Amino acid sequence: MYQLNKSKLAFFSVLVASLLGVGVSTEAASKDRATGFYTRGDVSKAPGERNGYDNPNIADITKPTNWASNVDGIVAQLEWSALQPDAPSNSNEPAALDSSWIDDAIEDVEEWNSVSGHNQLGIKLRIFAGIYTPAWVKNEVGSSTLDFDGTNFDGDFPHFWKNSFKTRYKELHHLLAAKYDSEPLIKEIAISACMVKNADMHRARSEYQNINTLIDAGLTWKKDRDCQTWQIKAVAGKWDNTHVSVARPHFRKFKKMSSSPSKSDWPLSKPTMELMVETCRKESNCIIGNNSLEQEDKDVDAFSNKTHPLYYVAGKYRGNQSKAPVYYQTDVKVVQGSRLIHNIIQWGIKNSDVKLIELPPLKALRRHEDSYLGGSDMQSKRTKLKQ
Repeated sequence: MYQLNKSKLAFFSVLVASLLGVGVSTEAASKDRATGFYTRGDVSKAPGERNGYDNPNIADITKPTNWASNVDGIVAQLEWSALQPDAPSNSNEPAALDSSWIDDAIEDVEEWNSVSGHNQLGIKLRIFAGIYTPAWVKNEVGSSTLDFDGTNFDGDFPHFWKNSFKTRYKELHHLLAAKYDSEPLIKEIAISACMVKNADMHRARSEYQNINTLIDAGLTWKKDRDCQTWQIKAVAGKWDNTHVSVARPHFRKFKKMSSSPSKSDWPLSKPTMELMVETCRKESNCIIGNNSLEQEDKDVDAFSNKTHPLYYVAGKYRGNQSKAPVYYQTDVKVVQGSRLIHNIIQWGIKNSDVKLIELPPLKALRRHEDSYLGGSDMQSKRTKLKQ
């Protein structure tokens, strides 16, 4: 059952108060859902270098000319360690919040929006935990060293399933919401507490050795699943007026393996995906999504394929009349002369209630063709998203 929208609750409180002749304190009205194209920034994935966003006020020849006029917002990517770099002096209190990265993004978007004739941009926040968790939090909760074949993801990962970790993550969002829940430019914030390699919560079979390491540290399938449902409710409950979003969770029932697992070793857990979608739906401000919308042969019928995550993300298991609101992050190579990105965007629009699509990095679009983003094909898709 869907919850009443918080803005409607506020209206109802005012109405009752007026009838009774008493005063009432109300919160700001809930913000509209973010729509259109958002850019997710050309930033490194290395710890210490993942903070950043596309600044609409800076000309960059590696990005499409006048790109900010052809999108609707930016994704500010931030490391948790940058927001709370220092441990609190009192362990019973939250760490101080350094919000300079967020404030800079707001200031840059405000500058762009203030110019007559400019389209109005919004901001989506994606704050990474995992390897990007503050060192002091890792020390408190414990961590394990994971190896992703010499990539930027190698390093120490916190034991996110522990209550002490959850407490610190909730404290972070309590501080963020207190400062930015009423900020009109912050349209959405991504949830990523229980992440390993990516904000997308999928547990890849190819990374079974790292999962083995976490299992040895105390992780279980149930603890992982519980963390993923917990993070949705915990974050959504802190943000009264701002939408929150979560990338599709994993749904393979993992276990410790001595060699690379087959699909039968880590079987699909369809009830888990249904549970995650339903958990998000029960929070009136939650949007579920998929961080790898791409079209391959195996994905052609994904929205009607009960073994594919997109089937659950789009809410098809509940029928067309109750599709869950979704967002997508496009994960496709932009190739000269190819219409693939047009096709997958149209594919998502046709099969789900999508309003926000995060584009590939702007540099990838620029390498394709300078005018590609602003062309009629891409802009017609943008218009459909905003309808």
